[in-house]
Amino acid sequence: MTDRTRPRSTASTASALGLALGAALTGGCFDTTGASNLEMRAAVGEIVAQGQAQAVENEITEITTSFTIGGGVAEVAQEIQAFAESQAPCSTVTGADNKLTIDFGVLDDGCTYRGHTYAGVVTIEISLDGAAAVIDHTYADFTNGKITMNGDKTVTYSELSRRVVTDYEFETKDGELITTSSDRLQTLLDESAGILGGVEINGDRSWTGESGDWQLDIDGVEIRWVDPVPQSGVYSLVTPRDKTITMSFERVDDDTIAVIVDGGRETKTYHVTTAGTIEEQTEAA
Repeated sequence: MTDRTRPRSTASTASALGLALGAALTGGCFDTTGASNLEMRAAVGEIVAQGQAQAVENEITEITTSFTIGGGVAEVAQEIQAFAESQAPCSTVTGADNKLTIDFGVLDDGCTYRGHTYAGVVTIEISLDGAAAVIDHTYADFTNGKITMNGDKTVTYSELSRRVVTDYEFETKDGELITTSSDRLQTLLDESAGILGGVEINGDRSWTGESGDWQLDIDGVEIRWVDPVPQSGVYSLVTPRDKTITMSFERVDDDTIAVIVDGGRETKTYHVTTAGTIEEQTEAA
């Protein structure tokens, strides 16, 4: 007599295994809450791109820091104009009252500032808020050939710190358009070295690009303008998929910084160079 119960038993077993596997996939055997390796690598790429944009804006901020706090608006404008003309002699600097316009010309004009070539226009407007000086910047197609910026930045200067509020968009060399805003407090690391000695930054920054919306909390990071990432401190980054990634930073050498990324599932280390290249580090066998 043929046993007709065996196929039914086999089907029931397969069904049970399928249900068990489904429960395992959704019930915690595979962690879907933390960031994946791809998401962590993408997060580092986002931070590098933001750092490269900040480096462009910071070069111009350095030009507009050359004044004595406590002076009047006209005096501050004159100091900034004189410094801009001395540091970027190929640019055209025009001013009236509390406004200055710096036209950097075009990229192929051979004009450089600190070894970099710029093009486009930056307009600044100067005002006083008590003892603090407030410099409003407007960028119009301002570029170094890799990043092109349009938008606004307000810098409020006190004796030992400055508050930087930005609202601009930039286009990368790959053609991606990113809108970004930030509110940061910057303090000089070495007062005698000025801005070239680096700054400590606290605050926040958010941006939207092709990958979605990102939100960054900045906690006591130390950064030099030549580096696309900090050399110490902590970033807490919320991804477009609402996952939180924590980054800490350690300097490896003068050209390289280690970015230690905790995505919730595991921790990865990436080396980032001043040129913006990213290389994942693997443990030796």
